[in-house]
Amino acid sequence: MEPFLYREEKTQEFRDADADGAVGMRGYLEYFQDAAATYMHRFDWDNSTVHERFGVAWVYTKYRMQCFEKTFYDHPLHMECWIEPSRPSIAVRHALEITKCGQLMARGRLESCIVDLEKKRISRLSAIGYDGSLALERENPTPEYTHIEQSAEGMEEIYSHRVRYTDLDNNAHMNNLRYIPLLLDAYEPEFHEAHRLTDLEIHYRNQCLYGEKLSILKCSEGVLTDRLQIRKEDGSPAVCARLIFSGS
Repeated sequence: MEPFLYREEKTQEFRDADADGAVGMRGYLEYFQDAAATYMHRFDWDNSTVHERFGVAWVYTKYRMQCFEKTFYDHPLHMECWIEPSRPSIAVRHALEITKCGQLMARGRLESCIVDLEKKRISRLSAIGYDGSLALERENPTPEYTHIEQSAEGMEEIYSHRVRYTDLDNNAHMNNLRYIPLLLDAYEPEFHEAHRLTDLEIHYRNQCLYGEKLSILKCSEGVLTDRLQIRKEDGSPAVCARLIFSGS
């Protein structure tokens, strides 16, 4: 296999928009997951295929996404997705860049691994024949992942959520992007009206299953920078995240 760059023209849809009618961080993350999944589908490494052939499933472990501009529906978006070079043993690192009429709208990176469905543990990528040859030598200025504290000390519980059917994916656990609205709902509408989410980093620590009660916690790390957690009933963190905002 040779290095590969996936390109797509994307027409924004109303369902992707925030309450202000524009597509922002939440919508861009949806597009990122779609692009990464389509990329892997081209090489028969999408989730449905690896389920059937190898008894494993892709699990996203980290996201880092920057939103530079929100977008309306006047022009389509141009998306480019590629795999970043890394040691191809455990994790695959996808990168994404979204532009509109030549203007950079968003960019990011995500990390994923495969989990053996029977043994319930991470497998090496060689189990599905992945060898890293698709990786593309291309600059990605998205900041690297950082350490996000897992302790809940000093954090305030904002609200709770019970995992329901529509939260689930085909791995029978909560879909990774369903956590994003839970983080955004930790803020009042007036805050979102006055501020724009410009940088989101999220680390997935534990899977959540149907019926589990989740607690959403928040604390400030500085001016317009917050650390958030989504914790399970047993006290373990399901998600650790850092959100950075700017004035709208």
